[in-house]
Amino acid sequence: MTHTLASEEELPLRKIVRPLIKLARIAYIQGTTIVKLLPSERAIQLYYKIRRKSYDLQWAMDPGYRKGLTRLIDMVVEENDRVLDVGCGTGSATVMAAAKARHVMGIDLSPDMIELAEEKVAKYSLTNCDLAASSVEDYSPKESFDKVLSSFMIPHVKPALRPAIYSYMYRFLKPGGLIGLFGSRGEVCEVYETREQVVENLTGAGFQDIEIHDIYDIYRIALARRPLDH
Repeated sequence: MTHTLASEEELPLRKIVRPLIKLARIAYIQGTTIVKLLPSERAIQLYYKIRRKSYDLQWAMDPGYRKGLTRLIDMVVEENDRVLDVGCGTGSATVMAAAKARHVMGIDLSPDMIELAEEKVAKYSLTNCDLAASSVEDYSPKESFDKVLSSFMIPHVKPALRPAIYSYMYRFLKPGGLIGLFGSRGEVCEVYETREQVVENLTGAGFQDIEIHDIYDIYRIALARRPLDH
């Protein structure tokens, strides 16, 4: 199933400036292609150690990012959920989910990003969050989750390895649990997945009831469910 959610281009003034907004967003997201130059997990860790302080500032430049992340949380997270945020980065989605969920666990490969996420958790005095520096492959939760979130993590995964990463996320979920993904589109920037690739990779991992929502010119939300009988 695919959908396009209503966004700011429906407003009259935005229709006038929409082409300029779209060009700016496309140019902006193309910067993500730098991840193609990172050959290993160690290289990724070093990259984010260098630019850790500028990461949130980068995304703050486009309000569409914040709106999209908010929409992801609204669509996925419910009261009393246990939520896993995979590739949590500086914890933006983690702290937003914590406002609704019973408990949120955030994991990220970069210890430096986890340090920033811990600062956010402390800033908002959140007591229902835990964070850990861990790869997806090395993470071994004691119990499964109601929901799994992941935002802008998949570009850091080589295309051939993405089905396996989604399989890990599948196993992290309870039967009937929901995964929510937020990122850009492979049709806009090549390091992301195209619509067809999202469906293929999620289906291959065992997910069903896949929904794709394109928003704000360059962004995409994908939802999928682990079947109850698996």
